[in-house]
Amino acid sequence: MPTPSALSLEDTITSLYCALDDALAEAKVECRDGKLVPRRGPVPDMDDREVLCLAVLQELLRFESDNRFFLWAANNRTIRELFPRMLTRQKFAERRALLTPLMQKLCQAFCALDGEGQTPFSSLTPTPSTSANSCAPSVACVSTAWPPPATAPL
Repeated sequence: MPTPSALSLEDTITSLYCALDDALAEAKVECRDGKLVPRRGPVPDMDDREVLCLAVLQELLRFESDNRFFLWAANNRTIRELFPRMLTRQKFAERRALLTPLMQKLCQAFCALDGEGQTPFSSLTPTPSTSANSCAPSVACVSTAWPPPATAPL
């Protein structure tokens, strides 16, 4: 397996999506019609799993500003290719807030899968994650193909 610094943005997102999928299975949460949290309305354009993946990516990359992360993501070719039905910033924030209680439940599933006592994500608030420290203690972990938060477009 490649070291974290060797992972491209696409590989990082793919790994993250797979880890979330494993955690959802561990927590016995099923996706129905693109929804992880039961609610009324049509099938969403962007699946809840995609929103979770991007929200966790925001935390892992230590974006402290939702707006800065969203602008970076919207202007990143890899993100646009992997998530072609990206929501508006406001709708993304609303959906992420809706999914926050589920993310807290997934923290326990991550711990069960990894055998650790500490949860890898405290919440979906933009705070540094202890799990990101071991994976990406500095900007050096970030591939040159995707700019670190400090150089993300405003």
